[in-house]
Amino acid sequence: MHGWLRRSGRSALLVVVLGAASGSAAAQLQPNPQTYLAASYNWAFRDRFPNVDALFNAFDYGHAILYETLWGQPNAPVSVLDTTRFQFITRKLLRNPPNVPLDESAIGPNWVKLAPEVAQMFEWAHLFHRQVYDVWSDDRLDPAQKDAQVARLMRYYNSRDDLAFSSKPKSMNLMEGQAYSLTFRKRFPKFNGLIWSYHWLQMTLYEALLASSSQAQRKENVSAVVARFWSLIDSAPASLPSVMPQSAAIAPRFTARYPEAAIIFDNLHSLHDVVSDILADTTIRRGAKRRMILEAAARYRDSTSSITSLEEWKSMAESMGAANMGGVAPVTGGNER
Repeated sequence: MHGWLRRSGRSALLVVVLGAASGSAAAQLQPNPQTYLAASYNWAFRDRFPNVDALFNAFDYGHAILYETLWGQPNAPVSVLDTTRFQFITRKLLRNPPNVPLDESAIGPNWVKLAPEVAQMFEWAHLFHRQVYDVWSDDRLDPAQKDAQVARLMRYYNSRDDLAFSSKPKSMNLMEGQAYSLTFRKRFPKFNGLIWSYHWLQMTLYEALLASSSQAQRKENVSAVVARFWSLIDSAPASLPSVMPQSAAIAPRFTARYPEAAIIFDNLHSLHDVVSDILADTTIRRGAKRRMILEAAARYRDSTSSITSLEEWKSMAESMGAANMGGVAPVTGGNER
């Protein structure tokens, strides 16, 4: 999750640098700020789990510096990401993460100028992510109220059809069947595994929250998944996910309760991989990369192309193996009813 919204006091504003964007369409794009949906539960996750919230800020840096590096240094040697950046992030940044959100346009200004529309898509989905965590961290809400609030957040998210990922499951062909597919993970396998470990933690945190029936159990479960995340990092690269974490395999409670949200997050994570592949593919003309990124993003927004069934989506995730994705969430307890 990267580029979390800048906050001033108790407000949050989606900030993306749009000026001087590459290509005429980007240059003409006008800012359309979005804020958190006003609610009593806002910031509940940050208030209760500040150390985990700070990790998300470090994740922001990892995503932004990845895209900036791939765009700015298309022929970068493996050591740039898999050694230098990897060591800085895993040994320093994650150990002492910033306690304030980072501005993606400051970390990856050229990436944001290249595809501001896609940067906005990522931001909008990440805002949705954050508010769902808030709902399930607020002990004042009972399970029925939490379900109602997640449905309300879903409507709010889908109100931006220019930014919202489809809630229909997409075929893996979009991510793994294109000419550029797999380029990034083959060139930079360690950094790719690091990004997938981020996605693992983001989804298993939902399991920790949903499986808990008390505040004490919630803290225990969140601590357990964070400890598992650290074990992935500390034993890297051998322990890092070898396939992209998918919600149905690693977050079955969340997937069963909110399948549309789970699909949105899987599509979000898939597009992250696609953008990395396009930027890492040195056979693609530099002048063609913006167009290809926007075309891929459009396919992930529409609900008509490359669609698979819910059953196929779940079966695919199960067949790829949760163990290869980082493992199932190490949580105890049953679903809150």
